[in-house]
Amino acid sequence: MSRRFAGFQITLAAALILFLGSSATHAQEEDRGLSFDLFGSYLTAEADGDTANEESWGLRGSYRFTNVWALEAALSTVREEGVDAYFGDVSAKAYLFHANRFEGYLLGGVGLLKVEDAEETTLHLGLGAEIQLGERAYLRPEVRGRWFEEDVDAVTFLDYSLGIGWRF
Repeated sequence: MSRRFAGFQITLAAALILFLGSSATHAQEEDRGLSFDLFGSYLTAEADGDTANEESWGLRGSYRFTNVWALEAALSTVREEGVDAYFGDVSAKAYLFHANRFEGYLLGGVGLLKVEDAEETTLHLGLGAEIQLGERAYLRPEVRGRWFEEDVDAVTFLDYSLGIGWRF
């Protein structure tokens, strides 16, 4: 149990170091603006050796301040028979790799899981890419891990998503 928490702390520290180091390494032209994307995802939840798999869908919006930094908000829903669950996330996003039509990024932040009348605060880290389809449209594969803020070892969520978006 503490080994998983230590692994989480090491991952968080590595992500923060990459975030801080990425600003100086990108001297490309500024890419600012608003973007939105619709996505579908495959969500797995693991608790005490039990695994649940669900499909979800959602909407993400972000504002890119520089060619490296963006702030993002996401809302997604999981609808299982008789139960509605919602995830709301706010993330800092760092673009670490820029190529011709491909950008790789790391993101991390806090969120909220709402299931019926209960609410839990979550932490998340993710890794993804934006692959340009045209001048403004892009395809966005991503994987995001989520943990409950108060009990990191209780339940682990992995969210594999694929979205299509538009830059304004």
